[in-house]
Amino acid sequence: MVYEPSRWLKERDAYWNAIQIVHPGETFPLFHLARSGTTIRYADDGSFGAIASRIRLQIGHFDPLNISIATAPYALQRAAVITPFDRNQGYPLDQVDLRLRNRYEKVASMNRELAKIVEGMGLVVFVAFEDLPLYSMMRSLQENGSSLLSPEIISLLEHVFLTLTFPGGSSFSARALYNSNRLFLLFRTFFPTDTGPLPVGDPVATELGPLSIEEGFRVLLPFDLEQVQTIRAKFLLLPSLDDYRASQTSL
Repeated sequence: MVYEPSRWLKERDAYWNAIQIVHPGETFPLFHLARSGTTIRYADDGSFGAIASRIRLQIGHFDPLNISIATAPYALQRAAVITPFDRNQGYPLDQVDLRLRNRYEKVASMNRELAKIVEGMGLVVFVAFEDLPLYSMMRSLQENGSSLLSPEIISLLEHVFLTLTFPGGSSFSARALYNSNRLFLLFRTFFPTDTGPLPVGDPVATELGPLSIEEGFRVLLPFDLEQVQTIRAKFLLLPSLDDYRASQTSL
């Protein structure tokens, strides 16, 4: 029996085939209006409200990963976000945060200040299951309790990093979370590129109250179309966090 893709699969593949392909280590604009797959959303008053983009990542001999880059209006606690275009709005990240106990003490001492709400465009980068090749087959296999991907491929995908560079030279990175929250891959929390993930204890200290501590932060971008187009990005494929840190010191 010959497998005949449904019409929506053909249309989806045709759409993604027109999207730019990048390779690990290749720098590209995170948002580029002339790139196929980039869309702008406007608020009711006609002002810039959000932006979304698409890119395809070619890793080895695998099919390119269809990656969505999305923003949406968010209101989040200051403790959970970085705001690269106006650092005073987000978490006041510094050298103190590199040691776990010092980090806890800092957050506890700033509890009230860090609980304040910051607004902006929340950034999330992901690969959706429905954007994978042969999605119907993959879903069927998963429902039967098996996996289409070998452990080696899964391990490889877990070592994909995304690095963002902002005007002025500040840089933040995120590692891929595999099969997270109904997404195939997810880049959500970003840590300083030159230090790697920030220390996190388990369990979190009770004196921090409702504030959460993770290895990185959500990125909040301004509602400014020109500014968000200045962000540069690249994917890295590294076998371990030690190799990640070594790659940054060699740049």
